[in-house]
Amino acid sequence: MTDATAAHWLLCATMTAIPLRRAALVVLSVVVLTAAGCSKGKKDATTTTTLAPTTAPTESTTTTVPMTKESIVLAPDGLGAGLPFGTNSASTIKLLMQALGQPEKNTPLPAGQACGATRRLTWANFQALVNEVVSSSGAGRPGFAGWFLGPAGPNALPFKTEKGITVGSTVAALKAAYGADVAVQRGEQGYGFTITLLPKGINMLGQVDGQTDASKVRNIQAGNYCGPA
Repeated sequence: MTDATAAHWLLCATMTAIPLRRAALVVLSVVVLTAAGCSKGKKDATTTTTLAPTTAPTESTTTTVPMTKESIVLAPDGLGAGLPFGTNSASTIKLLMQALGQPEKNTPLPAGQACGATRRLTWANFQALVNEVVSSSGAGRPGFAGWFLGPAGPNALPFKTEKGITVGSTVAALKAAYGADVAVQRGEQGYGFTITLLPKGINMLGQVDGQTDASKVRNIQAGNYCGPA
């Protein structure tokens, strides 16, 4: 091969290599852009896709335990764990109606009457008082205010304290149940009793028909109460 032939061959080879390199770069660029486009699409799909929850969502609710006649307990702070004093008036009435049905009487109380309540509901020998005012009115604690169990009758309700005391219980039974926490003494309206439960200092009270151990409980109450006008 002559020098001229060799030079000609080298020039051709060089010129051929340049377009090939450019073609390779173009192809590589297309591959990179295509990969980037695919990668971007995949990323977007991952970002915008929401996986279905494995369990169905549940709404947060508050369970209300139904009140029954059997669940009512005469207590110094209400009518048992299901209905303490201070419970919203509307809720109190709803729960008592759930347990006892429609009240025989639903009596608004005069504003000037010092009951700490605005309404008295009556079922047979049992009464419940509610205070429908708001706390800012200065008219006493709002909500369920007090209860009263009166003399037994044909349709008397058999409510008792947690220690079994009710209307008709003897003074002996009262003393046996509450010991030193009960005091029986004569007052302006005759003989009565007070059960003071410490350390809270809250109490139940009522009347008895005498001062002997055989004397019987005539009525019992707790919270705010004022008798029928």
